[in-house]
Amino acid sequence: MWVYLPLLCIVIIFCMSFNLHFLKSSKFNTMVAFIGDQHVRIFEREYANVHADLWAFGHRKRKASRIIFSIAEPFEIFEEYEYEHILLVEKTYHVPLFFDTSTVVEYKFENKTVATLWPRLSTMPPEAENALDWYSGTVNIINL
Repeated sequence: MWVYLPLLCIVIIFCMSFNLHFLKSSKFNTMVAFIGDQHVRIFEREYANVHADLWAFGHRKRKASRIIFSIAEPFEIFEEYEYEHILLVEKTYHVPLFFDTSTVVEYKFENKTVATLWPRLSTMPPEAENALDWYSGTVNIINL
């Protein structure tokens, strides 16, 4: 009987450490989704130091240290993983991020949309490509 006590302790310690390390670990609450035509490595280099999960949609899977590749719609992933904000990047460019906003922020460079920052809304757009056309609320525009 006493032989099984150390084994039981090892199993309990393993379960507790697994729970604390993998299930309770803090995850990022922001998603940066790349939906543009540029190379994924450029996107990875530009957003390497951002405190967010990096996703690439519609690109071929490559060896990337932080990028998660997917073929689903970005807003479906946003809802599934319960992020607080999503930055849709159409063209890789440095954008100042304002995570305390409750409205949609559109970043423009040379009068073309570079990225859009979305907070969690009650209903999210069905697709990422025409999301601003779908949205009828206030959009803050920042010219870069």
